[in-house]
Amino acid sequence: MSVQPAVFLDRDNTLIANDGDLGDASLVRLLDGVPAGLKALRAAGFRLVVVTNQGGVARGRYDEAAVDAVHRRIAELVDAATGMERTIERFYYCPFHPEGSVLEYTREHPWRKPQPGMILQAAADMELHLARSFLIGDAPRDTESGRRAGVRTILVSRDSDRIAKAHADFVAADFTAAASIVLQRRDEPFVPSEVTHTQARHTAPTRRLRLRTRDEAAERIRKAVLELTDELRSERNRRRESSPLRFVATALVLVSLLTATFSFLHLADLQSFARWGSAAVLALLLAIVALLIDRR
Repeated sequence: MSVQPAVFLDRDNTLIANDGDLGDASLVRLLDGVPAGLKALRAAGFRLVVVTNQGGVARGRYDEAAVDAVHRRIAELVDAATGMERTIERFYYCPFHPEGSVLEYTREHPWRKPQPGMILQAAADMELHLARSFLIGDAPRDTESGRRAGVRTILVSRDSDRIAKAHADFVAADFTAAASIVLQRRDEPFVPSEVTHTQARHTAPTRRLRLRTRDEAAERIRKAVLELTDELRSERNRRRESSPLRFVATALVLVSLLTATFSFLHLADLQSFARWGSAAVLALLLAIVALLIDRR
């Protein structure tokens, strides 16, 4: 399978109108120009991937099921407007936030923008060509995430302060202009690098300074992917260690030990011994089943 470029898309105020946390799918509204822009990008061979912070989960404003429902609604509206299937191929989101109120999600995480984790994970999952890819977002954290991942960045904004803070490669007034920049610049050579602050203008590229070599950029991305993989493995282990099924299995083992003790106390009465012994074996078998289900 050939490695393809992608356009990574912020969600709120890039694809849909939303100034705050959104957990109600019925309130989803696509911004003007989004369906036409996405259709043009797909037609040009770009794979479309949403990468969005959803700290509202950590703050207890909605749960992950609500996030999924919002994303299904976005996909439905986009597909209906473009006449295509799976216009947006995947949705990645980060439910974690260091200032949350839900303990499970209250911490920093490598997927939370401005970290590049979601982009790097998508690139690994989907075999994407990052140096040929773009990110479109409306905030400095979006462009910083894209820059760290080694993709070209486009800020959708008319705010001069936000433009100055974003250090984006390109700035567009709206999504239509952002999609046009991708189509116009897609064949230009690009070497991922860090940039110094420059004043940006609408639809004008900033100068890239202190360019790194392709090998250095590739090595940086490789290390970031390895760090992300280790973090996600640790996260899975933490969840597995504290899962409800683990607690159930532990309780069943304790019941098994208790009933086994009772069985030996009734050793003189074979019927009681057999009854308590059978209960101990059954509890132990249920504990093993719970652990096997948890491992899956």
